[in-house]
Amino acid sequence: MSKKEINFYDFAKYFKNKGCKNALYLDGFVSKTYLPQQNWIQTDGDFGVIIGLTEKIK
Repeated sequence: MSKKEINFYDFAKYFKNKGCKNALYLDGFVSKTYLPQQNWIQTDGDFGVIIGLTEKIK
């Protein structure tokens, strides 16, 4: 999640530089963050997507 606007070029470049071959973009209208340990709690609206990564796929 980003707390400020980001364009698709910078978004793609960031993940490409990290070695990522596939990434999912969720726009700010749908996506929300609940991360209390970083004091980032968005509970307004409906949550509809859960994404998790448990281990690196080889």
